[in-house]
Amino acid sequence: MAASNVTELIGRVSNRIGRCVNHDDILVRFVSLWIVVASVFTASWVLSYLFLPQGLLRGGNPGAATGYAGSITREFLWLFGWNVGVSLIAVGANTLRSVNTPMGYVIEVVQAPWYGAVWGTGSLAIGAGERIVPSLGVLIERSGPIEITALVAIVVATRGVMLWHQESGPRWKEEFDRVQSPSDWSLARREWMLLVGGYLLLAVACYREAVAIAQVAG
Repeated sequence: MAASNVTELIGRVSNRIGRCVNHDDILVRFVSLWIVVASVFTASWVLSYLFLPQGLLRGGNPGAATGYAGSITREFLWLFGWNVGVSLIAVGANTLRSVNTPMGYVIEVVQAPWYGAVWGTGSLAIGAGERIVPSLGVLIERSGPIEITALVAIVVATRGVMLWHQESGPRWKEEFDRVQSPSDWSLARREWMLLVGGYLLLAVACYREAVAIAQVAG
């Protein structure tokens, strides 16, 4: 009976989250997905800080594998270009929708705990390799939370770029059917605003990170 109640509770919570992240109101969608992504990021950050070996994921980020680019401008352009590429992968994933959930959402939720573990294990590509101690102050000082917010905004704004739809579960078994073409895509005014805002925020995050890297490695 207890296991049944837990399963039922998980199902209700999952359905509630699904309704919020896929809500008709773009602000509700954005805030809801941001809370989900921020929660899994924070949980991974804390748990990896407490339990995983220091430096475990160092060198695991191909976007940072080249080291310092030599100047703030070049570092910014490299970081921004890399992150725009990552965002376009997530937007492309939105062409696949399982029931109500775009695949771009899934990418952000899956990516967040890896990023949190990089912080918790001190596996950033540049620096002394020290663990980042979980605290609210760090969230304000670092560019990572801004970057995460920007990517969430981008995938939420482009939720409507669907091509293939999986109408029902089980998700690992049912096929995707072609239901739209790119000519059917359209973004509402608020979606355009969120999309542009997301890329502007991403640029800010990348510039802040470029400055921080230059201070350490320049």
